[in-house]
Amino acid sequence: MTSDPTAAFFDGLAERGHEPLLEYTSGTVRFELTNGKRTERWLVSIDKGDIAVSRRKGTADCTLRAPRDVFDSVVSGETNATAAVLRGAIVLEGNWELLVVFQRLFPGPPAADGRSGR
Repeated sequence: MTSDPTAAFFDGLAERGHEPLLEYTSGTVRFELTNGKRTERWLVSIDKGDIAVSRRKGTADCTLRAPRDVFDSVVSGETNATAAVLRGAIVLEGNWELLVVFQRLFPGPPAADGRSGR
């Protein structure tokens, strides 16, 4: 496993280009991840399943804010994004339904044999 699960997640999204699970989805999600005073940003644009990932600033339909370690846990399959929102570890602004659909791209919990449960 990479030492930077968040970067690996976004790199993987960028490489996909098209994601059939998001075939009927369009919108933008901005991820703002904090680590101390530093904030990292990713902007993910979805156009009927076509995915583009950038580090640029821009407006978004949904903004997700979280500590970097919490998001690392989400993209590692250790934490469910919706559960993290409900307990206040992740803050959402805008179209939360977009995150519900986007959550399909997060890995499931690791299986007992160490493989992703997705």
